[in-house]
Amino acid sequence: MTFPPGPHDTRPPLARRGADLQRLADEPWDLLVVGGGIVGAGALLDAASRGMRVALVEQDDIAAGTSSRSSRLIHGGLRYLQQLEVGLVREALAERARLVRLAPHLVRLESFLFPLYGPPAVTRAFYEAGLTLYDLLGSRRSGGGHRHLGLEQTLDYAPNLVRTNLRGSLLYHDAMEDDARFALAVVRTAQARFGDHALAVTRVRATGPIRSGSRGSDPIAGARVTDGLTGEAFDVRATTVLDATGVWSALPDRPFGAGSFSVLPARGAHLVIPRDRIPAAGGMTLRIPGRVAFLVPWPRHWIVGTTDTPHHGPVDRVAATSEDVDHILGTVNGALDLGLTRDDLVGTYAGLRPLVAPSVATSSVKISREHRVSVEAPGLVRVSGGKYTTYRVMARDAVDAVLGPEAATRPTRTRQLPIHGAARREQLDALAGRLATGEHGLGREVAASLVDRYGTEAEAVLGYGAEHDLIRRLVDGAPFLEAEIAWGVERELALSLDDLLARRMRLAHTLPDRGAAIAPRVAQIAGHVLGWDRDRQAREVEDYLRTARREYGVPA
Repeated sequence: MTFPPGPHDTRPPLARRGADLQRLADEPWDLLVVGGGIVGAGALLDAASRGMRVALVEQDDIAAGTSSRSSRLIHGGLRYLQQLEVGLVREALAERARLVRLAPHLVRLESFLFPLYGPPAVTRAFYEAGLTLYDLLGSRRSGGGHRHLGLEQTLDYAPNLVRTNLRGSLLYHDAMEDDARFALAVVRTAQARFGDHALAVTRVRATGPIRSGSRGSDPIAGARVTDGLTGEAFDVRATTVLDATGVWSALPDRPFGAGSFSVLPARGAHLVIPRDRIPAAGGMTLRIPGRVAFLVPWPRHWIVGTTDTPHHGPVDRVAATSEDVDHILGTVNGALDLGLTRDDLVGTYAGLRPLVAPSVATSSVKISREHRVSVEAPGLVRVSGGKYTTYRVMARDAVDAVLGPEAATRPTRTRQLPIHGAARREQLDALAGRLATGEHGLGREVAASLVDRYGTEAEAVLGYGAEHDLIRRLVDGAPFLEAEIAWGVERELALSLDDLLARRMRLAHTLPDRGAAIAPRVAQIAGHVLGWDRDRQAREVEDYLRTARREYGVPA
């Protein structure tokens, strides 16, 4: 199931990036993907797997938008059964099973408790029917069937559940993931597997199409782009452009104009709470009248969400609002006798879902999560909607549309393609055991944490750290190494403190100070690789903290 990585380019990161920009400008491409979220990353991998020469440009960082701000769930979507979207749930459960198999270091099954309240017979029969259908649609095959827990077992699992009218619970399984690292791993899979056929460059913004002739009706033949680091603009020639910009395609100044369907951004906010503040054996689906919240296990913390609110403001770098926090706290406190307040939160975050909807839509809750792919004009394909769990299907359908009739003879190869760092679970556990007791004396927590983020590449990260004297904890009492900072810049496309702390290591929203105590050291290590002097390091720290406090802090 594992595969060897491709040869590593030993040039400095910025030199490699400069060479990649030159390739973008000089070489013709079969496909240019615009947008580095999970769908764009998936399209890069899918197209490259079919033998296409494909380039991806992202105006910020890989997964900087929606794809690093999800509920961290890979799931079928129980609530979609209430909307009778049976096909979507079946498809999502099939993809859940596939991702658990193809990326076990980043996606793993977790138990979830669904407490039952109300008249015993009616309540249990109603929700038993829903979870039985969930099992039949595919959940049983990868996570086992659900089971009923009595009152005593339910309270053993979650002792602080509100007890009035509690009738027991149903226990089922779904999967959790590291969304930002998964999207990055998909990009790196394409790079490692397909070499020069798959190119990804960040901080490059597409500003509009270029055409094969001088008329506005001529076929699109690529895109005009601007390098965000230098301001230089140039053309990228491609047979087809895939617009995978998600919620950015809802903006008035979208680079490829209006499409055949509209996108309604919906804001989903989440709270980050220390694990010991909510005693529970695993995840939970909490329901009170009119509201639902997911309690998702995250290392050392809980991720609690989400809201589902139409969003009409700017789409860059959104943050949870005070109303979002009140809404989620109200749901959790209505289900758990804990009296949680803002003082219990260590952070928040929010993301925007790109829901495909009529332009007159006002509610995002009832809009379908199914995706749409359309050929907008000769040389331009657009994809949007869907959910993270089904990204691979979205990418497949988008590349099918790019290829047209040729797709029948060039089918996707991603159904069985392991994601970078993957190995069987027992192999990953054995690797963590070796690293825990090896010459560096990492200990079990640090070793397991390293393997959960990097999979089979964890040993290389550790070797790199030893070579550069970076086998030290970055945060006291937390399982992160200084080596991960340099590795993130050297091997994982990171170019800023935000890239590193928010998406490579996921610390921006779990550290109450947003990483202020470690930011100077992070800038020092990253700056050594990127050539930052002390003044540049100080500016990077200041810029990072200004944005991190707004995006991941707890609103007053």
